[in-house]
Amino acid sequence: MRFLFLFIVLLFGEISFAQETSKVKLTDYIREIQIWEKEENHMTLSFWIPKSYWKIALEDNPQVPKETVDQLISTFENYIFVCGLDLEINLDATMSFTDEATLRNSMSIEDSDGNIYLPLTNEQISVDAQQMAEAMKPMFAKMLGQMGEGMHFYFFEVKDEQNNDIIDEYQEGNFSIKHSNNEFAYSLPLVTLMPAKKCPVDNAEMKGNWKYCPFHGKSL
Repeated sequence: MRFLFLFIVLLFGEISFAQETSKVKLTDYIREIQIWEKEENHMTLSFWIPKSYWKIALEDNPQVPKETVDQLISTFENYIFVCGLDLEINLDATMSFTDEATLRNSMSIEDSDGNIYLPLTNEQISVDAQQMAEAMKPMFAKMLGQMGEGMHFYFFEVKDEQNNDIIDEYQEGNFSIKHSNNEFAYSLPLVTLMPAKKCPVDNAEMKGNWKYCPFHGKSL
């Protein structure tokens, strides 16, 4: 349970020491994988947790044993792991949430070729992955109050005919997560995982997906 607590805390940026030793900025990384849709008092979240998350957030953390990181990677390596949330903020500041079953019925992943994937059933998910997801739920509720209570976890298997992962955060591509009448689009590779570029004029650091310096117009 200790490693699960550390995971949840790091996931929401309460502890930042992992960022100091990692080349990837955890806060920027999370901004890429966490997408919100907001319309007045209605809020919907798609939170994709890629396999690379575990190493980025935990590997350089002296408080987390290497075997714990390896266990997390092994547990989730065969799945696309998604956290979904759909809520309405009421006039009295309370929140109303879409329940797990209703959210599941609207949840899907669409790959770049238009293929649709639905959440796996419990029978299709390993016992270890199920137990880990179940253990996370009360922690979300405790840490985030009402909002945490409305978060639901879903597992997908998105592979080609050769059983290779179609969604890879390091490889070029795109996919979308859909639920609650919203579409959350992800472009790959994740920018935070790409090597930074340098402007040829002043050597300023540029994002890895930029082709031109926005200040000097020079090719990167």
